Amino acid sequence: MTDPYNVLGISPNASEDEIKTAYRKLSQQYHPDRQSDSVMADIANEKMAEINAAYDKIMEMRRNGGGYSFQGYNNAYSIYNDVRIKIEHGNYTDADRILEQNRNDANAEWNYLKGTVCLSRGWMNDAYMYFDKAVRLDPSNREYAMAFSQIKNQRGGQMRNNPYTANRSNAGNADTCNTLCNICQCIMCADCLCDCI
Repeated sequence: MTDPYNVLGISPNASEDEIKTAYRKLSQQYHPDRQSDSVMADIANEKMAEINAAYDKIMEMRRNGGGYSFQGYNNAYSIYNDVRIKIEHGNYTDADRILEQNRNDANAEWNYLKGTVCLSRGWMNDAYMYFDKAVRLDPSNREYAMAFSQIKNQRGGQMRNNPYTANRSNAGNADTCNTLCNICQCIMCADCLCDCI
């Protein structure tokens, strides 16, 4: 089961007010009614279910003794939570520094967060690689799958619009580009041979 504190982006030591504030903020952000696209609405529904389940689990744990006793979570939870908070606030340099200091590229969450930092910096190939690895390590995680799907679509669009790729859907642009490259090569050769330019 996913750590409910991680889902809400809060510390296990958070007060009840902090928990409620985080829950309200995420509920507003991911509410399905705020999504115009049906695909995004479906994703928002899944995210809202995860947020509601996390909030209910935290409240239940607190009513039944209050302690943070989720087994399987250790210091890595707080590290990844800190990284998520830094990313949310746009502090990508610190997020990357923390990830590199606690490098664990065999961990799906580490790869997902590293991919997010790379994406924020415009490093599409690196982001693609990290998201791909996160999905391979944890194929059931919808957050990782959604990020990987989005970057695959972005990369596909970039490749289709790139005049230097000779694919069938872009054959006209490739022909134009090849013609221009051939002209440049001829001019460069003429310049080298006869020093006329």
